[in-house]
Amino acid sequence: MQPYLLAPHVYPCISGQHVVLMDLERDKYIAVLPAQRLAGWVRGWPVGAVEGSSLPDNAGGAPDALVSQMLAHGMLVSDPYIGKPAVPVATVRPQRSLVEFDLDLRPRASAAQLWRFGRSCLRAQLALKLRPIQSIVETVRERKARRAPGGPQAADPVRLRSLVTAFGRLRPLFYTLRSACLLDSLTLLHFLSAEDIHPDWVFGVKTEPFDAHCWLQQGEVLLNDVPDRVRQYSPILVV
Repeated sequence: MQPYLLAPHVYPCISGQHVVLMDLERDKYIAVLPAQRLAGWVRGWPVGAVEGSSLPDNAGGAPDALVSQMLAHGMLVSDPYIGKPAVPVATVRPQRSLVEFDLDLRPRASAAQLWRFGRSCLRAQLALKLRPIQSIVETVRERKARRAPGGPQAADPVRLRSLVTAFGRLRPLFYTLRSACLLDSLTLLHFLSAEDIHPDWVFGVKTEPFDAHCWLQQGEVLLNDVPDRVRQYSPILVV
């Protein structure tokens, strides 16, 4: 049996020819190549695991250099009560966007929604500036679990569409979407939570070239992105 497990703050996914690890505590990504490099060392490694073998054939009993580095940075643990197998997250792949914007239509937003957007945006900006991403993710996860202890219920589609449409109408008054996926997703999370709506916050990565992205979705429906873009990314964390 492989001797190590991932620390709770480390998340894996398969992207192209790589296994990518997200270290939420340090806000870093590591691409493992070849993808099976740690198959004999990390329990549940998603590719190339050798049945009945604890070490790769060429390991010679000595730890892989990457294993030693990950142990030193707290990314790997040996305690089964703390660690977890390296199993990628399972989530529904988005098929459509909630809102298809009509360039001839200018949807309205109320004064109350404008105020809520401003408050949500400021809250997100301060969090991203002053707090580590792990703390932000844990806060969102705890709020979601507290307000929806039995799991989030799907919001009424008409109500959700109205709210997301108003959000999209107000967004250009505060920021643009260019390189702002974290801010946009966190702002929309706060905006919707005021209506007791708690969608999934999905983080994804792609390789060759490497890029990280995040978005909100409810089931197969995207709230702040389009399927053609999101399908390029492999989900690595769902909050």
